[in-house]
Amino acid sequence: MVEKRYRALRVIATICRVVGAILGVLVVLAVLGICLNLVWGVPFEAQRPWWSRPDITPWWSGPSFWMLPRTGLGLILAGLIILGGGLQALMWYGFGELIHVLLALEENTRATATALQQRG
Repeated sequence: MVEKRYRALRVIATICRVVGAILGVLVVLAVLGICLNLVWGVPFEAQRPWWSRPDITPWWSGPSFWMLPRTGLGLILAGLIILGGGLQALMWYGFGELIHVLLALEENTRATATALQQRG
């Protein structure tokens, strides 16, 4: 058995994997929260189009992206969180895995070199 080296690098790799897993869970919880808010948190009045609501008077005459109903913006936000947060979680976890793979590669190379030296 080859001795374990690069202890600090192993700790960093484990921290990256844990951060990636935590980010993944937070992304799922955020998207679930947005979807639950869309189902139960939208009053009927807020779902009416902006031109039929007397309390919204935009300073321009045409419709705007920001005047979409709350449901549309919520779905767009949920999609962006899935894309951005999910990619970020995968990157953190993948970086930790990459470090572990490189450390395993170094261990195997060192073990092979030791075995070859002992052989001949």
